Amino acid sequence: MSTDVAEQQETDPLNLNDSAFMAIYDEQYERTWSGGAIPAKYKELTGIALSLVGRCEPCLRYHIKQAVEAGATRGEVVEMVRLSLLSGGSIIIPTARYAYAVLDELEGKQQPSE
Repeated sequence: MSTDVAEQQETDPLNLNDSAFMAIYDEQYERTWSGGAIPAKYKELTGIALSLVGRCEPCLRYHIKQAVEAGATRGEVVEMVRLSLLSGGSIIIPTARYAYAVLDELEGKQQPSE
């Protein structure tokens, strides 16, 4: 576990108030997102869709980065954004715009925003 993650867990209100539950949650999260029958690229593309529909920009950034590292192409990410927009509706348009900004940043088309 990285130092940043360990420090976040020490100050995270969820971990501070319900550490037993969060330990189980973290274990299930790790088990679900690593290994298994579905290749990492497809899991991360699914994570993009879930992040878009849930309108979670930090989640979206994470899953786009992970998808690209797992071999997802720009076309695959774009198609997942399209599927998410059609499924989630116009309420996710701002988050979809953010997805393209993150993808451009990862491809070096613009300066990092963070």
